[in-house]
Formats: sequence, C-alpha cells, structure tokens
Amino acid sequence: MKLIVSALSALLVLGICSAALAKAPVTPKIVFTSTRDGNSEIYIMNPDGSAQVNLTQHGAPDYAPVWSPTGEEILFASNRGGVEDLYMMKADGTQVRRVFRRSVGREHPSWSPDGKQLAYHQFNKLAIYIASKDGKNEEKLTDGLWPTWSPDGSEIAFVGDEAFALRGDGFLNAANPRIQIINLQTNVKEDPFLRKKLMFTPAWAPNSTRIAFSWIDLDAIPVEDLIAGADPADTEAVYLANRDGRGFKQIVEAKASSPVWSPRGDELVYVKWDRDDQQLFKINLNGGISEQLTRRGDNFDADWFDPAYALPVSPQPHLLTTTWGEIKK
Repeated sequence: MKLIVSALSALLVLGICSAALAKAPVTPKIVFTSTRDGNSEIYIMNPDGSAQVNLTQHGAPDYAPVWSPTGEEILFASNRGGVEDLYMMKADGTQVRRVFRRSVGREHPSWSPDGKQLAYHQFNKLAIYIASKDGKNEEKLTDGLWPTWSPDGSEIAFVGDEAFALRGDGFLNAANPRIQIINLQTNVKEDPFLRKKLMFTPAWAPNSTRIAFSWIDLDAIPVEDLIAGADPADTEAVYLANRDGRGFKQIVEAKASSPVWSPRGDELVYVKWDRDDQQLFKINLNGGISEQLTRRGDNFDADWFDPAYALPVSPQPHLLTTTWGEIKK
C-alpha cells in the first residue's frame, strides 16, 4: 500500500510540475478547431500540417482558439459550463479555467497586443465587448460581431450591419454585413468598405496596414444563376485590401474563408471546402501554391504563433523600431 501511495504521489507531483512549467512553444505552431473526434476540440500542429495534437479532449464543444501574444496561453470558446463562454488554458492544454465568473454567451475572442485585454462578441446581443484578461472591467464597445484587434493596438476591425437581427430560430438576419473599424482612443467608427457587402472574418496583417477577409461578390454571379437558385455562399473567396479600403485583391478562389496571417506576414492560412468537409489550407502571398494542412473531419478557426515574433519580456534590438518595441520600452 505504501508503494502504491508513493507512486501516486510521485505522479501527482510530476503532473503539478508539468503544469507549472508549461511554457510557450519553442517552434512555430498553429492552433485550430477540429471535429475529427466527433466533437469540436482544440488542436495544435506545425505550420506544414505535421504533428497534430488534441489539447482539450473534453466532452463539450471547444472552438475559436487564439494564442496569447507571448504564446504561453490559449484563449478559446466553449459551452462546457452549459453556455458558450471564454476559457483560458496553458499552451500545452493544462490549467483550463473560465475567464468570467458568470457565463452570458461570449464568443470569438481576440487578444490585445499587450496581452492585458480581450475583445469578443456576445452573439445574443449582437455587440462587441472588451474586458481585462482576468474577466473584470467588462464594457460594451460597439454593435457588431467577430472583432479582431489590430497588432498596433489602436483599432479593432469587426463585421457590422445596421440590419443585424436575430431570428426566432437563432439565425442571423443581415442585409449588408461589411468590415468596419473602430478607433479605441476616440471610439470613432470608420466604414472603409461602405460600397461592399457580404464581407466576413477580418484579419489584420502583422504591420496593421492591410486586412484579409472573405467576401461574397454578388456582382460576379450571373443573374440567371441566382434565378436558378445558385447559392451565393459558393462564391465566397479570400481577399486582401489596404486599411483604407483600397487595393482589393483576390488571393484564394471560391469556397474559401476565414483567413489568418502568418506572424511574418508572408502567408495565409484559410478554410476551404474539400468535398463535404472544411479543411485548412496555406498559401504563400508571393505567388505560392495552396497547400492542404488537414484532412480528417472539419477543421477551422486557425491561429498562428511563432516565438520569433512573440511579444518579448524585455526589449529586443530588432523590435525597437516597431509597435512591439514601443509597447515594451
């Protein structure tokens, strides 16, 4: 009996030490959501699609993971408490905790670049909120959905629509969803894509000068196809544009969405329908060919971390002329 107790104690100590020593990945990693286990789980993998590992292994759906700026933590959404809300865990999947004391339906989280605040939406209120990392000081920012914090920390891009409304069946009604930007100092909103609509999933470039997004271009669909019942969603594709709304450029063909930048800013990971499943692909922006990263189940909600571009603990010479350097001076 003493031997068994000693063995169990040793395992417990090792488990505690392992959790306490959980650190940021030392090589680039992509975190994402996968349904390959019959349930939405949080996985990580290498940028080439190798070494795919399940971090959560929980009975409730876990999804929408995002790396903290240092890579030491992963923020994600889950209904493991009975209501969709935000949870935090270490980079290795240990020490899972709920961010807020009371669950109210928070989803689609985004970190501030200094790691001190969170942005997210409450879908049932069709509104975007900001709170401190510990779940306190929660305040409504604006009406809209799917917020993403600019890497320079000054703005949040989101999807807005004056006609957003929830139907009785829980689905969203929208007339002209498009990407809008709000200044966090002045609370002034800009509408650089006013003449566009059906825009979704904005993602800032690492230098905050461009935005990647998915767009359904209704003007590119023949009228006869629409009359015949064609689904406009089949034409959704990934585009880039400058922060001011100019320089529209299609990057990926139709049936693609949810772009995510590499920390270097030279590649995009995105979701594309592959037969009947959603899979993650990667493309180099310098004329590269798309590369499929996942193949089992549905895979989506990617976020890319690279320790070479992480928020440093102390100033680094090569960052002192960048926004990160200014934050840490």
